[in-house]
Amino acid sequence: MFILVNGLIAGLGLAAFLALGDGLFGTDTFSVLIDVSYVPGMENLPSIVELLIHLLISIGVAFFLMYFYPRGQVRGVASYLGYWNLGFAAAYVIFSWLSGTVMSWTGFLIWVLGHLLYTVMLMIQMEKHR
Repeated sequence: MFILVNGLIAGLGLAAFLALGDGLFGTDTFSVLIDVSYVPGMENLPSIVELLIHLLISIGVAFFLMYFYPRGQVRGVASYLGYWNLGFAAAYVIFSWLSGTVMSWTGFLIWVLGHLLYTVMLMIQMEKHR
């Protein structure tokens, strides 16, 4: 239940941050986050269904991030979360390409900051849960 709740909260926080960044800077990071039109059979899903799929993925990512979370070492936690964020940064390039969205440095920065927020939200909960 801990992972489910925190995965949902962090996923909603990420989605809200990206939507806010899109509104302020005219980027398309939120659409990159929820777009699944490149998956066969999911071409015309309503946006709310795509968001729910994102939240399910967020719970799955939260499970793995929390399950393998290093306990006790500050340096280990920093490098562990750094590797996750490198993966999220690479995901921006991959998912932008798959969805046909134009990439920009501003969009990339918003994406990375949003996913940093996501990992920090989960890290705070893991540190409280010790």
